[in-house]
Amino acid sequence: MNQRIEHIDSIRAIAVLLMVMVHAAATWGPPSTTQPSLLVYIVSGMGGLAAPLFVTVFGWGCVRGTSTAKQRMIRASFFFVAQTAINLSSPHLFDPFSPGVLTLFGALILFQPLWLKPLQINQEKSNRIFLLVFAAMLLFATFCSTFMGPSDWSSRITTNGVGQWFEHALLTGTYPVVPWVVFAMLGAWIGIQGGHEKSYPQNPHSLALVSGGLACCAFTLVYAFHNELDWAAPTGDAMLTFFPANAPFLVAAITGVALIWLIVQNITIRGLEHLSKRSLSVYLIHFIPIGLFHALDESYSFSVWHSMAVIVMYTVMWIPIANAWGRLAPRRDIEHALAWLVKR
Repeated sequence: MNQRIEHIDSIRAIAVLLMVMVHAAATWGPPSTTQPSLLVYIVSGMGGLAAPLFVTVFGWGCVRGTSTAKQRMIRASFFFVAQTAINLSSPHLFDPFSPGVLTLFGALILFQPLWLKPLQINQEKSNRIFLLVFAAMLLFATFCSTFMGPSDWSSRITTNGVGQWFEHALLTGTYPVVPWVVFAMLGAWIGIQGGHEKSYPQNPHSLALVSGGLACCAFTLVYAFHNELDWAAPTGDAMLTFFPANAPFLVAAITGVALIWLIVQNITIRGLEHLSKRSLSVYLIHFIPIGLFHALDESYSFSVWHSMAVIVMYTVMWIPIANAWGRLAPRRDIEHALAWLVKR
């Protein structure tokens, strides 16, 4: 069994906490007509890095594991079924058969030989391979954006048939393989390049990636300010859009993920190991309360601060829940069930 790496546990736990926060904010967040506060901007900014960090950690895990084609099929099928279960538990957010981030994980597992093997086989050229794929995704997002679908939520989750499901999973959904594969490749690149103590390599190549990304973000921010544009928004007319993931967003997200990784691996964060071990379990079950109480803010007319308090408390409470879970039922979780299925 691979020895656990403390800062990877912290990064994986932070990733799932950010995903919980994003879905809580989408459910109980303040109305769009409300004047945003500093806390709202912080939550929104960190929320924009939730999925990129989640997918990057997934890619890091892929490069450290081995599996047969049969095992990949089982794991991918599990993720596809789990995504449908999530959709059914949160009908206010998703259509029943909308592809989502777990669909992306399943697709990446199936396509693993295509995106992971080149990095593993040519480790000495992994810098070049990752940068070429990153550049290709930026060019595609810039010049072929029409293939990525419209920038509105309903169009990206509405799935009326098998053909549209495949289209959403690959190109036009919330987390399509193109261009989100680039985050999985970033995680794999980190896993190949880094060591045990410092998984994200601190060398001129990696630090240049961060510096260049910060410079691009600064440029787009100034451009948006001078042209009276929104700098970032989930959808619509903004410099950075999440749905679809446009080129400025890809640059900003990869820069943000790299910064979080660098910061966390250089500090000590305690108490997140149990959450890290059960990140998939927490991701799956956190939708149940959200689905049951999604109208809570409407019933009680939450103010901005009420909304923010509920979002933060709902996010943070999963840390003690995971700790108690790890002590009381250490082998009763989705991770162990999936491992059992794969090894059958």
